[in-house]
Amino acid sequence: MTVSDGQDQQEQPKAADAAAGAPTPPPADATPSSDAAQATPAAEKPAAKPAAARPAKEAEPKEAPRVPPPPGSINEVLAEAAGGVAMKAYMVPSLQGESVAVEVSRDDLVAVMTAAREDPRLDLSYLRCLSGVDWQEEGFEVVYHLWSFTKFHGLTVKTRINPDDAVVPTMSQLWPAADWHERETRDMFGIVFEGHPNLVPLLLPDDMTDHFPLRKDNPLQEIEEWQGVNLREGAGEGEE
Repeated sequence: MTVSDGQDQQEQPKAADAAAGAPTPPPADATPSSDAAQATPAAEKPAAKPAAARPAKEAEPKEAPRVPPPPGSINEVLAEAAGGVAMKAYMVPSLQGESVAVEVSRDDLVAVMTAAREDPRLDLSYLRCLSGVDWQEEGFEVVYHLWSFTKFHGLTVKTRINPDDAVVPTMSQLWPAADWHERETRDMFGIVFEGHPNLVPLLLPDDMTDHFPLRKDNPLQEIEEWQGVNLREGAGEGEE
């Protein structure tokens, strides 16, 4: 049979498909029926990602185990420079591994700190930080972190005081930076630094002299600890 033009060539495959029983596709402008729309499953929302199980919080030791410093450590030089003052020495974590900490009595604090700064073998001329700690029934603790830029060694000095007599001598005459550190510690813990040239509030209002936010008997302490624990363990994580 002779094909007359291109139109007949296009219609022949359509006829062959119809004869074979192949389904005829709907016109391009046709809209699906309601039955077909219902039969098409809608896209399902992805299941929410289950929250990761949090491990049980382990009991934290009140203080790290005390390991004695090795022979020849800085505490031996300090004891000699301070005239044989009694002190307890042990290793503590530091920015560069471990360093030595010593505990001394309040009465010996000035002698120890003076030796730490003035003795050329120690030369701890930099007061990195001064802070307070509330050990509750065991009293308050004042902690001094010292560093030497010539000897490249550090030392932590601690002294314990009774909350009923929360007074320690100022170190501002040895390290001028102690001025603000001591004022902040007074604000937060109510510790008085005797001999300080201007022990006025630094962080709190001038008339707030009977409220110490970082003491454990602070009325908001339990709420602050609860917030700290939840923030530390990733509170707020979950579904987005």
